Amino acid sequence: MSLREALRRGYKQIIYLCLFIAIAVPLVNPIGLPVPIDKTTLGVYNKLESLKPGDVAVIGNTIGAAIYAEVYPQYVAVLEHLFRKEGVKIILVDHGTEAPIFTQRALNEINAYNRKKYGEDFVHLGYIAGGEAAIAGLCRDIHGLLKVDYFGNQLTDLPMMKNIVDARNYSVVLTFTASADSQFWLNQAYAPYGTPVAFGLTAVKVPDAYAYYTAGQIFGIIESLKGAAQYEVLIKRPGMAAKGMDAQSLAHLLYIGLLLLCNITYFVGGRKRS
Repeated sequence: MSLREALRRGYKQIIYLCLFIAIAVPLVNPIGLPVPIDKTTLGVYNKLESLKPGDVAVIGNTIGAAIYAEVYPQYVAVLEHLFRKEGVKIILVDHGTEAPIFTQRALNEINAYNRKKYGEDFVHLGYIAGGEAAIAGLCRDIHGLLKVDYFGNQLTDLPMMKNIVDARNYSVVLTFTASADSQFWLNQAYAPYGTPVAFGLTAVKVPDAYAYYTAGQIFGIIESLKGAAQYEVLIKRPGMAAKGMDAQSLAHLLYIGLLLLCNITYFVGGRKRS
């Protein structure tokens, strides 16, 4: 059977095979297609790059299976960037029940425990229930809200936590989510204390966040898998997001090519019949 006949009959097996190849190849062997950098992503990078020894970065997340593909690569890229910053203190907070699993996975992925000293350079507080009320407590009096970290260590026994009391001690807050808790940090950290806030979001939440960005209330947005790939490029560490964008781009190009090929075949065949 000729290619024209196969296309005319619309053999979906051919399309699925081509799609599988287009997706699988860049995932196994990344192509490195150009990734333009959005100003929203660059804003996050520049802010974190400006952090100095002694500054405190609070990183919250609600990462779970439902948003893993879009948000987890952002989270890993930002943690990698922060762990390169000498003397910057990092507080990790989980706002979703699945989040602690992915926080620990990300820390292991970037070899965090061999790069910085736990309790002196970074702390994982674990899951904190309560939504906005919990975030308000973190901003008002972290020691009043929590007594132990994710591992059961007393916060008062962790050297870096002794001088961290409330949001006035936070240099920057980033939250990775697909839920309303991103706005909770605006309400509780930025509005009362002026703490700089940025978001890492799924694609569907980005339009809502642009209102805060254009108003100057957040300093940046990492947008879905695209933003994660951009951040990987900025830190010169291509990873799962860059591979994913290569695969998406090739899949889109494949469908464009198939549309063109099918239309050309249709019109050429139509002229011959007439």
